[in-house]
Order: sequence, then C-alpha cells, then structure tokens
Amino acid sequence: MRFSAFVRIVSISLLCLLFPVFAASESIDRESNRIPGPMVLPQAWPGGETLPAGLFAVMNHFSFAKYKPYKGASSYTKRVKTPVGEMKVGPKSADQFVDVFKLRYAITDRFEIRTATPYIDLNIKNHNADGAWKGGVGDTTTMLRYGLKKRTQDSPFSFAVDLGTTLPTGEVGNRDKYLATNAFSLIAGGGFSWVDNNQRIDLDGRYVFYTEGAQGLRPADFALFHAHYAYALTKNFDLGMEAYYRVDQQSYVDGRGQQDSCSESYVGPKAQFRFSEAPYVSLGAAALFPTYRYSESMKLSTDTRWEFSILVAF
Repeated sequence: MRFSAFVRIVSISLLCLLFPVFAASESIDRESNRIPGPMVLPQAWPGGETLPAGLFAVMNHFSFAKYKPYKGASSYTKRVKTPVGEMKVGPKSADQFVDVFKLRYAITDRFEIRTATPYIDLNIKNHNADGAWKGGVGDTTTMLRYGLKKRTQDSPFSFAVDLGTTLPTGEVGNRDKYLATNAFSLIAGGGFSWVDNNQRIDLDGRYVFYTEGAQGLRPADFALFHAHYAYALTKNFDLGMEAYYRVDQQSYVDGRGQQDSCSESYVGPKAQFRFSEAPYVSLGAAALFPTYRYSESMKLSTDTRWEFSILVAF
C-alpha cells in the first residue's frame, strides 16, 4: 500500500466529516441538544460512548452488495476449449447479504459487554452459468468495554477501550461452502466520541489477531478504523457521513501464506430516524462508495454497499 495514498484518503475523509463542525455558527445550550444516532455500519463500534447502567440494546444490521472480481480478473477468469468453442469460466459476479445480530448490556456506567453474530449469504455467478453458494452462520465476537471518560453536560467528549475475542460458533465443513473458520482471536481497540450542538463525531479502531481454525485455516489479521459524523436536523431525524478503512495481512492455509493481503477505504452518506425514546427505537441507512482499494491477488470487491440498521434499547 502506498503511504501517500493513505494520507490523501484520510485527509479528504476527515475534512468531509469535520467541515460541518466548523461551519456551525449557532450557540445552543447543551441541555437542549438533539443527540444524533450512532453509526449504521455493521462492523462499527460505538465510538467512545458507553450505555447507562442497566440499559440493554438489541441491534440488527443488514448489508447488501454486488461483488465483481477486482484484481487479477484476467488470470482468475480462464478460457477453456469446448465442443462449441472457447468460453470463459470462473466467477463473474456475486450477490452478498450480511445480517449481523448484536446484543449490548451496560453492567455499570463505565463497563459493558456486547456480542455480534453474523450470517452471510453469498451467491456466486460464474461465466459458464453455473453458480455457487457460500456463507452460513459466522463466528461470534464478544467484547468488553470500559469507559475511560464519560460525556457530561460540561464536557462533550468520551473515551473508551475494548478487549475481546472471537468464539468458534460458526458453521464449518467444506471450505468451498462455509465462510466461518472457528478460529479464536484477540481483539484490542478503543474509541472517541464528541457530541454537542446537535452534532456527533465518532472515531474508533481495532486490531485483530487470529489463531489457526478449522481445516488448517488461519484468517488474516487485520486493522479496522471508522469515522462518523452526524447532524440532528430534528429531534428524531439526522443526516451524516460514515467512513471506514481496513488493512488485511495475508491469510494462511496449513501454515502456508496465501499472498492475499489487501486494503480498502469506503465513504458515504447516512440517515437515521428515531421512532421513540423509551424504549429507544431507531432505523438507519447508509450507502458507501470506494475511495481506495488494493489487493495483492484476485478478490471480489464492490462499488456500492447498502447498509441498514435497527436498534432497540430499553
């Protein structure tokens, strides 16, 4: 990955996210603030926020995307001779649906636990009209969060640190069919939030270390970063931007590196609507577009990602 390209992407993304903060000129009393909702992305964390003690949240995130071979397509898509002539074989495109079910509970005002279990449905379309399916229930991520600093009326900032692991709860078997690996992981990260003047900024990051899982598969270690800005237009509706940047190391099969390291960055608009405050019920949507992609070998990638989230807290 070129460092200059990374700096350019981060700079542009942060300017897009932070511009409304500097553009806001009205002075609003913090007690009357409208608080925008959290990030919509299924893999996103809650910035630096922690829930009030005893609050329980149920979240469901949906993601739809159409994938195409991004790099190495000419070598990955082969041509073979048949009785009716030469034809292409290999993946042409893929339709993916991801459903991530999350639970979050605040044990105290600063200490909380949360889980995330994905279901993936990937339908691959080949050049020779044959199809293939991959997916199933994925491994569950369990995280512990500690709030180093809580947001107050006098201070709009919050910070939190996270530590967790991936539990082997997913469907495994034929590696050409199931995407779960049953590999344990160590996850470390943290986040920051700023909420004031009807606006919200969230930043978070994590690094994930994997062990070897089923059938000799060891997923790629990766780093993942998120940025989020939202402005509450009304008490129940806000608009904003979301962005993420991910860097994957190579994965391993039976101890052999697969030379499949990659990185990508996506940015796009979001909207969120709150139906009620007690219980808290919200619906969010986002559309993300690529700003940077790099792949050491062929991979399926998408130009548009449609993200939706439902959040209920009581």
